[in-house]
Amino acid sequence: HPKIIAATEEIAHLERLLPIYREQSNEQLTNKLNSLDMQIKNRRKDIKEQEEQVLEINRKTAEWQRLKDNKQRIQAAHDSLQATMDKLDVGKEAAPESVTIHQKASPAVPNRPQLSRKLATGALVGLALSVVLLLILDRLDDRVNSVTELQDLFDEPILGQVPQERAPARRAEIKLIEPEDSRHSFLEAYRNLRSSLLYMVKASERPRTLLVTSSEPNEGKSLTSANLAITMANSGSRVLLVDADLRKGVLHTLFGLPSGPGLSEALSQGLNWSEAVQATRTPNLFLLPRGAITHKSSEFFIGEVTERFLRDAAAKYDYVMIDTAPVMAADDVTSLAPHLDGVLFVIRAERTSARVGRAALELLYHRQVSVLGLVFNGVRPSSVDYYYYYKYKDYYKAYPTSPSQSAATASPKREQAHRA
Repeated sequence: HPKIIAATEEIAHLERLLPIYREQSNEQLTNKLNSLDMQIKNRRKDIKEQEEQVLEINRKTAEWQRLKDNKQRIQAAHDSLQATMDKLDVGKEAAPESVTIHQKASPAVPNRPQLSRKLATGALVGLALSVVLLLILDRLDDRVNSVTELQDLFDEPILGQVPQERAPARRAEIKLIEPEDSRHSFLEAYRNLRSSLLYMVKASERPRTLLVTSSEPNEGKSLTSANLAITMANSGSRVLLVDADLRKGVLHTLFGLPSGPGLSEALSQGLNWSEAVQATRTPNLFLLPRGAITHKSSEFFIGEVTERFLRDAAAKYDYVMIDTAPVMAADDVTSLAPHLDGVLFVIRAERTSARVGRAALELLYHRQVSVLGLVFNGVRPSSVDYYYYYKYKDYYKAYPTSPSQSAATASPKREQAHRA
């Protein structure tokens, strides 16, 4: 029938067109998918650039605030000097007609110079200028020098003060604490910090994953984290110390252990992190070194592998203590800290800028990070408001522990008194 023949030909024609339409649709979908992938990559790149710009803006904001404060101080000094000059210039341009001679000048008489008065005047002026200069320098310098200044400048609680300890040699590292350490005030400072952490909240709410950081390099965060971990392990707790400063981590050097494999391989190459953990000379203390140096640590810390590592480590150890890069040096801390129970912020006496420290803390608070408190590091023992431990060195002297030792110690004294 003609209609059937026509319908058959139409069906055959449509069947020939169907593969062509399918191929065109697949090609369009593939192009659309590639376009979406490209847009996602561009958005991620834009987000990363925006984060870098935010860090740069924060740094420039802190610098701008410092310059603004300096300008205000200089402007105040200028206004004061200008007011003094205006007072001195009063009547300088008085009209000659307003001047009347009441008495003629007397004959000239030689006036002997009063040397002592001039020297005294010069000394007082020099002293006044020195005091003014010292006050100006003190206002320009915002470094934290004492516990009193730290309490005035920061609202966070001070969990501990660590006295200044000098290295045995010029370029040598300060040794880690030991159970029978002769540096009594240094050792007791970390025990005090441990007590602050253990008893700041209820036992069921104690932070078990801790991050130790600072605002800038060379403020003692790595030494603080290592000594605090040793102190926690000495109390009987199983402690895992993690070197998360994947750029310049030095914990393996402090403990005399190899640097890898470590956390870098566990996060980037799929290595089982427990295989990279190394035992230290301190019982109950284990170290996960940094591993290979990398500059992509921020990308690792925001991934699922980091969260899984923290969960597994917290389940295996009583405390997990993490040392990271400084807040203002890299984005590592702000990416990693939100996953932890709390942060210890190290401030070094006579070095840390109050404005930079506050800016670093604001970055942490912006990420909803729990800052447990401050550790005031490198405090001069001679500081007027440092009272802890160093004044009581005689308390640590060895005393006889048995009656026989006491008698042996006392007999020469009695014999000498008998001879006398």
